[in-house]
Amino acid sequence: MDKIFITGCSSGVGNILANNLTDDYHVIAVARRVEKMEKEFKELNNISIYKIDLEDIEITKKVIDRVVEEHSYIPYLINNAGVNINEKFEKLTESELMKAFKVNAISPSIIMKKFLPGMKQNNFGRIINVTSGAPLNNMAGYAAYSASKAALNSITITASREFKDYNIKINLMSPGPVKTEMAPRSEKDPSVCLPTVRYLLDLEEDGPTGKFFWLGHEVPLFPDLEGVDWLGGKPSENMREVL
Repeated sequence: MDKIFITGCSSGVGNILANNLTDDYHVIAVARRVEKMEKEFKELNNISIYKIDLEDIEITKKVIDRVVEEHSYIPYLINNAGVNINEKFEKLTESELMKAFKVNAISPSIIMKKFLPGMKQNNFGRIINVTSGAPLNNMAGYAAYSASKAALNSITITASREFKDYNIKINLMSPGPVKTEMAPRSEKDPSVCLPTVRYLLDLEEDGPTGKFFWLGHEVPLFPDLEGVDWLGGKPSENMREVL
């Protein structure tokens, strides 16, 4: 049975994923609240539980090293855990900004870097980095969240291009406006993202990589930049001239 590593499994989307994927995968479930996972997953087979705090970079590295040592090649990865800091930019503290980047971008990058060598060696890997529409709409009051998810988006797309020749698919997915501890006012059940998750885990070798998916749809990430010569400093014809 193939192994899948999922972060943030104590609640919300991660909890739904762990509960639904154990029929087909050995789930390596990680989160800060180990006791909560042990209680909720006690009836499940094919699951291993680890405690991890993604805000602590050094602890994250140590735990991931132990996971790789104990489980070796892990072909599937879902970086799901995240933190949403709602604070106006003028009041946003450095520690809040750093926390958002550590949890939402830096630790997911560390996990990817630990798993990618095994995926490359086996010429197979499927990675889903859970993102949001926040970096695209940049709502007021969410600078830390939007910026950290934007960093995750860029890292994901860059990595997808570097590993495209190894049958490794690295994609972004937003679960949609689902009700979780981060978004208690939302109405949709987190399970609405399951079909999109299954689609991305089951991608064939010629499937998409470096793309953004949301509720069964591919979301465009970039403007039309055809004709732009960045290194030559030449704009395209469709750019509006202001000087």
